[in-house]
Amino acid sequence: MIKDTIVQFVCFVTNLELDEFAPEWDRYAQRLMNKKSEPALSKQVSETKNKYRYISKHEWPERDFNFNFSNDRPSKYFPENKVKILQAGGYIPLQSKKRSLVDDNDTRLIVLLGHNETDIDFYKKLVSPQNLNIHQAYYESCSYGYVLEYFVSEMNAAELLQQLSHRPGVEAGIYKECLVPHLS
Repeated sequence: MIKDTIVQFVCFVTNLELDEFAPEWDRYAQRLMNKKSEPALSKQVSETKNKYRYISKHEWPERDFNFNFSNDRPSKYFPENKVKILQAGGYIPLQSKKRSLVDDNDTRLIVLLGHNETDIDFYKKLVSPQNLNIHQAYYESCSYGYVLEYFVSEMNAAELLQQLSHRPGVEAGIYKECLVPHLS
């Protein structure tokens, strides 16, 4: 476990393309930003079928964690009825080997595990440890029990996604990191 860090995942359901979504997300993310780290935005690769088109990841030192859990209306930050926001909750990193993609041919496979899925060893055996980040729910109210980030080549991502699709309580998708210039 990596002490003193909380990771917040925010999932977005939308049909907006990145050029429309990014400016609105930037205003939303600025509100949540920690001075020590920038949030990371990932966009689903079009061949995958996951309900979340975008997922952002925000990291804070535990002592500075002050994520707003209020039920703000999405229209306050995004165009009315164009984006549904799911605040997945705060997670503690159990294993955090990789921060971002090193190679342009690598992809990020984000796996959201339901609370009933507890066989974390199964997921650890699928790749080498340096290519897997594991985040465990910090609060009981988190939407998922674990959030996993696999860093694999595009070629291996589809095969891994296929293996994961047979597991109950798993939502997974292949994502590419978005380079979003900040407007503020």
